[in-house]
Amino acid sequence: MGQSEPIEQTEGIDASIQLCTRPRVSPRLHARCRRNRAIVTVSEDLKTEREAEPRAHRATGASLIAIILALVCFGAVMLLHVVRGDIDPLRQVMSEYANGSNGPIMTVVFYAFGLSSVALAFRLRRGISRRGITRFIPLLLGLAGIGLIAAGAFEVERPLVPDTLEELIHSNASVVAFVLLITSMFMVSLMCWNDERWWTFRWPSLILSVCAAAAAMATPFTQQTGWSGAVQRLLSLTVLAWFLGTALHVRRKAFSTAQ
Repeated sequence: MGQSEPIEQTEGIDASIQLCTRPRVSPRLHARCRRNRAIVTVSEDLKTEREAEPRAHRATGASLIAIILALVCFGAVMLLHVVRGDIDPLRQVMSEYANGSNGPIMTVVFYAFGLSSVALAFRLRRGISRRGITRFIPLLLGLAGIGLIAAGAFEVERPLVPDTLEELIHSNASVVAFVLLITSMFMVSLMCWNDERWWTFRWPSLILSVCAAAAAMATPFTQQTGWSGAVQRLLSLTVLAWFLGTALHVRRKAFSTAQ
């Protein structure tokens, strides 16, 4: 006899148990009531045991998608460094790869970057302790991903050419996206100290967050120094590394989605 049978037998016995509360009941009905009470007790115990059992960890497709897209983004940028030798990676920002015959590759970089952030946001909905301000982490990552996709949809103009509406949308969307990303990184780092599932990721997350924030703050001051390209690439690399670290951590067997 399976364990689910007592639970199935509880259907319809509540009425018979209520009959036992009447002042006068026959001995046969009294025995039946005691038997029904025992069935209810067993079924409740089984239900409690099942609810107490932790759900087995299962790595989800969202975290895998985030990893693949982050690697695609990194690989595409490395490819552009090879095929576009006319662009100095130390002095020129990556957005300039969007100009020329290899522009579609840079568009793929923006889309992969943005979709990776959206996939990670979807995965972290059930992978973090959503308390206080940390509940906004998935929202911020999702909005950042949309901003990066928008930056890829609007092309950057060539240097020394007056800004157009597309250039303004591209630049502002990129800035907003990275501000949201860095904010999310710090919020996850804060959460790691209060969630034992994320405890081992607290220092990697914090170090990458500090590096990304430092690169972002240095960006406006390096535009005229010849190092703007290097600083921007450092910023993108730290964020991608954080994406990979976060997605890989949440896929570990020791990680549980049970809240």
